[in-house]
Amino acid sequence: MKTLVTARFDKRYLDELKTIATDLRFDGYGVHGVKMETGALIRALEGVELLITEFEDITREVLDQADSLKIIVCCRNEAFASVDIDAATQKGIPVICAGGRNAVAVAEHAIALLMCVSKNIALTDHLLKYTDELTNCTYSDKQGERRNIISEWSLDPRAPFALYGGGPEMYGKIFGQIGFGSIGREVAKRAYALGMKLLIYDPYVKQEEVEHLEAKMVDLETLMRESDFISVNCNVTPETRGMISREMINLMKPTAYLVNTARAPIMDYDALYDALKEKRIAGAGLDVFPVEPIPAGDKLLGLKNTVLTPHLAGSSRDIIGHQTEIILGQLKILLSGGKPRLICNPQVIKA
Repeated sequence: MKTLVTARFDKRYLDELKTIATDLRFDGYGVHGVKMETGALIRALEGVELLITEFEDITREVLDQADSLKIIVCCRNEAFASVDIDAATQKGIPVICAGGRNAVAVAEHAIALLMCVSKNIALTDHLLKYTDELTNCTYSDKQGERRNIISEWSLDPRAPFALYGGGPEMYGKIFGQIGFGSIGREVAKRAYALGMKLLIYDPYVKQEEVEHLEAKMVDLETLMRESDFISVNCNVTPETRGMISREMINLMKPTAYLVNTARAPIMDYDALYDALKEKRIAGAGLDVFPVEPIPAGDKLLGLKNTVLTPHLAGSSRDIIGHQTEIILGQLKILLSGGKPRLICNPQVIKA
């Protein structure tokens, strides 16, 4: 098959790809780190039967002129982020995605955010490096003598040990997992390994599917009310949009922490900000925001009880290998006449 690869591709699998692609070309984002423009992409797709893409925009305009195209493989969790699935379906082109490619990366990031915010790791790192708040602090004792309480990082109530060292342990606490897809399962596994008791909310998952984690399926209200740590890892759908509402956030314990490494529309960020500012919840770790990049001066940037990262939870140096292995496996199933688990438009195969 004449093949165009515009995705990042792990060259360890090149020989395997060549058993499928007899005429192979690499271009676009995977080579140059820049998405191909529409015109260039249309020209590059002339005669191409198999497209392996990642970030290029495979629009209806592109597909209408890709007369030879037979299969689209998108190296993302959700192919619709790059590919017009309806247009591909209308042309009878199956679309495969790389669901789960960054599940481990996101899961590790979610746990890291919870640890950083609950144990004041990011805050104290910043204070040590960029301020003198923890290195040059003096006050007068009862006798009027000046004392430097930071010089020994002592047990004085104004020293770091007392001000920033009182975070909770995770062991034995209740961990609420919202969403139990490929990412949610990886997050839950890590929470379980840390000795936490798991509550899981996902209306499409049965109790027997979580018993290996000694977890309990609960409704969302129960999870929000009882959890000490909460991780949001579900897709944005009509059901989940705004699901973590002001009402849900108000159910949280004042000692609870929340992390969102999914998507911002799932959560009411104004309600979250109010709860954090008023210290009605202990803290939050956020990797996604209503506006990205987050604007300078955004109110979330002024909160000390948050750890914020710029939408990078799903990135790791290992993902290229993961996505390459996933899509080649799915592609082989399709080419052998089977139904890939990660096909976005299975009706094309039925037709």
